[in-house]
Amino acid sequence: MIVQHFLKWSQAADVSKRASAAAALARAYLSTEMEFDERCAADAALTVMLDDPSPKVRLALAEAVATSRFAPVQIVTALAGDQYEIASLIIARSPLLRDGDLIARVAIAEPRIQTLIANRPEISSNLALAIVEHGHAGAVAALLDNHNAEVTEAVRARIVETHLGDAGVRGALLRDPDLSPVHRFKVLEASRQALAASPFVARLLGEAGAQRVGGDAAANALVLLASGRIDDGVHELIGELRASGALTTRLLIRAVCAGKIDFVARVLADLSGQSYARVTAILVAERENQLLALLDAAGIARTVHAMFSSAIRIWRDVANGRLQIGAQEVTRMVMEAFEAETLARPHHDNDDVLALLRAIYLEMMRQNARRHAADLAAA
Repeated sequence: MIVQHFLKWSQAADVSKRASAAAALARAYLSTEMEFDERCAADAALTVMLDDPSPKVRLALAEAVATSRFAPVQIVTALAGDQYEIASLIIARSPLLRDGDLIARVAIAEPRIQTLIANRPEISSNLALAIVEHGHAGAVAALLDNHNAEVTEAVRARIVETHLGDAGVRGALLRDPDLSPVHRFKVLEASRQALAASPFVARLLGEAGAQRVGGDAAANALVLLASGRIDDGVHELIGELRASGALTTRLLIRAVCAGKIDFVARVLADLSGQSYARVTAILVAERENQLLALLDAAGIARTVHAMFSSAIRIWRDVANGRLQIGAQEVTRMVMEAFEAETLARPHHDNDDVLALLRAIYLEMMRQNARRHAADLAAA
């Protein structure tokens, strides 16, 4: 009887009263013991309110039922398809929405709703894949930043295939600690291309300068990538580097100057066809002839053999405790030794290598200065 009176009264009540009544009825439904017939009548009344022409009434209803596990499912799913202010409460909070509901919703939802779905406290791999397939870039970036989302390797692969054109997605991928080395390289390559194609950078530095800056940034990032969990997917990474043309002598020079000897060893093993254990033994031992033969087998130009030999020898001394220096000082020593060799035996290719060594050395100086300034500021 109470619900019947409510329905008759609501036909003549103004919007604010209907909104208050809707919220009150919903709260009573969720928190009050009712007889079966009374509960069925309340359920029917709440369902009728879904058709109220005023969004304020439907908003009040959504606010009352959004977080409840005991709300009528038909009410919740209907409100999830309402206008944004109403639907957002349900999408973000309701525990009653199932994967099927959300997967169907993400395919037709506006970008803001897709992002809310991607930020939900539980995201299955199926829902994550649906977000990647149908969601806009902002929703995909939100998915990657959601630590409760089940982002599998297959989901990551699909993101890399379809969303690398967006800077936000690239940033989120690079923040993902579980991203494989191959996928991380693809993100870095996409970032390089975006930087080189930037109209702002091109206007500032010219087209050639933009390409150079993009290439240098990607090379530095690849050297940092070599510092990570290189055992996981290293062969796939090296294969991708070779296939894309990114596995260059310049990259190896950067890596050896930075002390990424394990990465260099794995690349030399791949290029020469020798085992990783054999290559490591050659790099550790002080046998110049074996090292030069290895560089020959890997296809490294003979004009830089002495430079590689010098760098590996210095890092060996660092590892053995005979020297206590870092990458900046190692690079300086390598550069000076190579410069002396160039003066003794001039070669036109050496000028480019010497310029690269100097650029690497100056980059390291800047990086160390920045770190030192940050340490001083934090002290």
